[in-house]
Amino acid sequence: MQATRRARLASVILEELTRLVSRELRDPRIPPVTFTSVDLTPDASQATVMLTLFGGGPLNGEEATDAEKAAHRETMAKCLKGLQSASGFLRNKLREVIDIRVTPSLIFKEDRGLENVNRVHHLLRQIQESGSSESGSSEK
Repeated sequence: MQATRRARLASVILEELTRLVSRELRDPRIPPVTFTSVDLTPDASQATVMLTLFGGGPLNGEEATDAEKAAHRETMAKCLKGLQSASGFLRNKLREVIDIRVTPSLIFKEDRGLENVNRVHHLLRQIQESGSSESGSSEK
């Protein structure tokens, strides 16, 4: 399948999954989620769907406590299990909407991009603060 067609298909899958999960799934394990991207294999037989919990979890802004991180990981694990158990239902609903020969199987994964950006930002801030305190003490 051509790259442009795969990109269009990924976009449609992303939109439809967002609609289906928010309106038609009633699994208590699945909180409100944000689907960030869909990556299709070259033959479009498998779609890897990246997601975050709605609002990005406890790692937005300042550093989260260990308890908040553990609760976030537990909620995400339950969410991924719920979505994986609903993947057959979601695939059938996608088949009704998308007119392609083979509907891709769905694999759900946590998108940790925002968490990684926050971690790097925090580390850079620590380096900057330690560098400014060292330069201030060496000038005296």
